[in-house]
Amino acid sequence: MVTMDASKMTSKTSSLKALLLKAWRERWTDIQWGINIKTILPRGVSGDLYNLADCILQQAMVGCGANQLVISYLKHSLASHIVSYAAVLQRIAKFDSFHKPHCILSLLEFLESFIDNVTCRSKMEEEILSNAISSIILWLLQVYHYSLSKYPSSNLNQSQELLDKSTSLLNSITSSDFLVAMFYLAKQNDPEEYTEVTKKCQEITAFMMMNTQFKAPLTIHDTIQKICNMVLDKIAPFNNKPETVTYCIQAIVAINVLAKPSAEVQYLSNQLLIIKRIKGFSLSRVYSELIRACFISLNDASKDAMKQALWAAFTFLKVPQIIQCMHNICGTQSKDGDYSVEVVEAFEKLLQNTPLLDVVDAKNSCNSVISLLEPLVKLNVVTESHLSYFNQKRETKDLKLQKLEPTGLQGPVPNFITRAEPTLAGILKTMGGDCHKIIDSLYSMLCQIVGGTTLDTILSVATVEGKSKLFVSRLIKFNEFALLAASEKGASQSRVYVFDITFLILCSIVQEYGAEAVLDENGDSFFEKWVKEFLPLNGAYKCPNRILQKCDQQLVDIFIHHLSASDFDFKNTNLKPHDLCMNVSGVMKEVLFAWEQGSISTVDVKRMLDSMRQKMASLAVCGSVWLCSYINVVHEDATVKPMNMMQQLCSPPNEVELAQSDNFKERAVLMCSIIRKLQHDVHPPSVPKTKTLSHLIVSNQPILEQLQTVWDDVKVRGYLHIDATHIVQSLLNTAGHVWFVTNLIKETLKFRYQEELDRFVDIVLAMFHLDIEKCTEALLQHVLPQYLYNAKLIDELVEPQSTVLAKICVYSIFAALDQSITTKPQSRKRRHEDPEDLEAISSNKLRRLNDNSSDGSVYHSAREHSSGVVIKEPLQTSLDMLFKTFSQLAGKNGYVTPQTRFIFEFLVFIIQCGQERAQLVLQKMPSEIVPILIKALPDNFNVAIILRLYELSTPYGRKDAARDLCLLRNMWLRPE
Repeated sequence: MVTMDASKMTSKTSSLKALLLKAWRERWTDIQWGINIKTILPRGVSGDLYNLADCILQQAMVGCGANQLVISYLKHSLASHIVSYAAVLQRIAKFDSFHKPHCILSLLEFLESFIDNVTCRSKMEEEILSNAISSIILWLLQVYHYSLSKYPSSNLNQSQELLDKSTSLLNSITSSDFLVAMFYLAKQNDPEEYTEVTKKCQEITAFMMMNTQFKAPLTIHDTIQKICNMVLDKIAPFNNKPETVTYCIQAIVAINVLAKPSAEVQYLSNQLLIIKRIKGFSLSRVYSELIRACFISLNDASKDAMKQALWAAFTFLKVPQIIQCMHNICGTQSKDGDYSVEVVEAFEKLLQNTPLLDVVDAKNSCNSVISLLEPLVKLNVVTESHLSYFNQKRETKDLKLQKLEPTGLQGPVPNFITRAEPTLAGILKTMGGDCHKIIDSLYSMLCQIVGGTTLDTILSVATVEGKSKLFVSRLIKFNEFALLAASEKGASQSRVYVFDITFLILCSIVQEYGAEAVLDENGDSFFEKWVKEFLPLNGAYKCPNRILQKCDQQLVDIFIHHLSASDFDFKNTNLKPHDLCMNVSGVMKEVLFAWEQGSISTVDVKRMLDSMRQKMASLAVCGSVWLCSYINVVHEDATVKPMNMMQQLCSPPNEVELAQSDNFKERAVLMCSIIRKLQHDVHPPSVPKTKTLSHLIVSNQPILEQLQTVWDDVKVRGYLHIDATHIVQSLLNTAGHVWFVTNLIKETLKFRYQEELDRFVDIVLAMFHLDIEKCTEALLQHVLPQYLYNAKLIDELVEPQSTVLAKICVYSIFAALDQSITTKPQSRKRRHEDPEDLEAISSNKLRRLNDNSSDGSVYHSAREHSSGVVIKEPLQTSLDMLFKTFSQLAGKNGYVTPQTRFIFEFLVFIIQCGQERAQLVLQKMPSEIVPILIKALPDNFNVAIILRLYELSTPYGRKDAARDLCLLRNMWLRPE
């Protein structure tokens, strides 16, 4: 803004008034006025600085009627950009002589002549135009109210004309997207004036109801209602239609059960609510898709008892809790408060999936819908009447189903889960007691649950309920107690068996779920130390020589001496169970080397191995661990004999072994299972089995071919099979996040049809949930810049691939956002030193500003979210780098490039998917990006987009929004 000396300003204003009087006396035409005004106002100087509009209107409104000649001077000044629309509107709004109807009519007619072309032509006007719009609306309402109060006592025709013109003008303003948007900014900027506007509307409405002689047109009611309901979603609705098909919920649930089976209910609920937000789904649809996803995966898991137990536990135990949690957060209660409206709607939708329900019911020998509804009744989410209603709907179809021969759990699957839950609670309660009193009964109880599928079911329930660590810690406690008890003189063999079975159960759990998931990081028990020093973890083997260094050669010799005897028994030795476990590696080495050199025969090796595993099955596991580490480092030709030794250790027990040893069958089942998994780690089968371990390279194929295998499987099935999730996790762990994300994006962009693109965007988003924060970081910092900068990849940024890439980026950002936000204490740091701004900040606490950053951004670089929420690393750095890239590539001088289109789509998806969280992501967006995009793509922008790109609760957000709205308005008004 130009600053001028007060004396000069007074002198210039006086000159303008004198010129105006001279023009009126000499009856200048508007053309003459335009020529002579330039003698006082040089080119580029605005008359607003000297209140020119005020001077002209004061002169025009001196008499009872308006001086049309003087008004013509104002029209010319407005058309020739000497005065601004904002100044004229503000000056009209100051005219309060409502008793001069002719003047009011002239002003209304003058307003009608330019209201459709209102805009601003300079930066100075942007700040005041919104308030000018608000003032003129208030003035028009005052005119309407005054005219209505005089109706019909005064001149009827004149009153009617005033009412009609003010109504027409109010309708014109509220019908203009631009003017309504500016009025909305004024509402945010000056709430007190907006309160005056709404009060005046209420007065008019009340007056119209009282004055029965006046028949108000319908348009005034609609206009008043619109003025009083200035809500963003009503004045500028954003086209946010929910997607018709979704593939991501099933895939995300499958990934979560694989990667985070013990995740808390709140965590899973939040993930689903994020999907609800970014996809625009209704809550009932999310519920329906969640249940459908679980049934699909439960069907996939039906051939494997362990997987089936885990999915059944998740479906029938955890899903009801997730639904209850989501209902408590954002659900709708029925009028009576008895049930969730959305859950009932979800089950109605679910019943439409008859083929899926039939297959699940048949394979799991149950009525799956009722099995899921029963816990929901207990949680007060649905009522007994709903249970009866849905049971009746499924019962007729369920009776006709031919139940298939179960291949996993034998019998009705939900019953296993129903029985396992109290069983687990009982086991945990028993194991919490005194070790001395219950150790004997504990052994028979553990042998009981190891037999059949009971252990799998109990572990699945413990995992889903988050009790696996507690279960493991109590097993470790008994393992330690049995170890000490078995080491005492005269200890009974039963103590050794307790140590043996607890060791085997613990080893099986660690193999299945990973040490980090079930063991304490600083645990100091024998088992925890053994796991850290001996057991291969996440595919990382220990050095066989370092394992041998932990052996005591004297104890190894004693061990071998007794093992060679035909009547071998540990009672005849002083070796303790933990000594045996620590030194069995040395025994394996001596036996293997002796066999390779021909010192002992194959029969001797078999007898020694059978004798060892019969006495303590855990020794076979400990010995196999060393054999695996040895196989991992030797030449392939040297692996035959150690592999044969492992095969012998895990061979089925014979009748003699079963007869001689107490409950050896149960221990042998666990022992064989553990050793087979170790075998698979070092020597995967040429044809991968269905069940594979997620931390390993599960195939001899190149990793790109493995990825293509998953891709082809999804194409055929239409969803992500639970077996494929193991391969995906293996690829991520093997190749790292950058390779993983790079190739997932590359494969996705190869598709050309929209349906396939939508499916794989959802599947890729789900795969990212294996580690959403690091995958998002890799996407934003490494992969996306390649497509934006690399000339060879820019060709990929065409439609619909460009939109798809923008969509997956935005989906990933919002999926990672929940894990990357924190609340920061209020800070007094600020960038701008304007006293009025600082006063506003301190009084309203609307926003907080950081110190100036070095990126050259005008406002957004200094802006922090008004709620005090900040984004943690690495997401914040990724977003900062991304927006800097955008500012470089947005395009200058209106040029449109593939990058320009991509950036626009990215911003649209941010506001579409983020909704109320969009500003959190956009808080560091450089201020100049949006104007550049508007100049390049004016037809793509609208008022709804611009108003959502800024945080309008802050002064600088409103300032930027006004600037961009005016720019877009001028682009629309320019001649073709």
